Amino acid sequence: MSTYQVFSRETLSSFKTLAEQCRYLLSCKITAAASGNTLQARVGDFALPVFCNGDEYQTIKKAVYWLKTQAANYLNAAKGA
Repeated sequence: MSTYQVFSRETLSSFKTLAEQCRYLLSCKITAAASGNTLQARVGDFALPVFCNGDEYQTIKKAVYWLKTQAANYLNAAKGA
């Protein structure tokens, strides 16, 4: 059984970089909620810009991939700067 951090907007905003924010969001429980005819990924009351026409598992999987990609892109851009 996995344990998750409790999501807090204050904690999220305390991180300086996008990579740190993504890492924090990945440590919290990601859920999916109905948004029109699709599901939208959420962490607590924080909606992620991830939508899926599939089930909750697919939505969460897509959100994890999106967060990891955002963190990697940020880190790669920082290396090139």
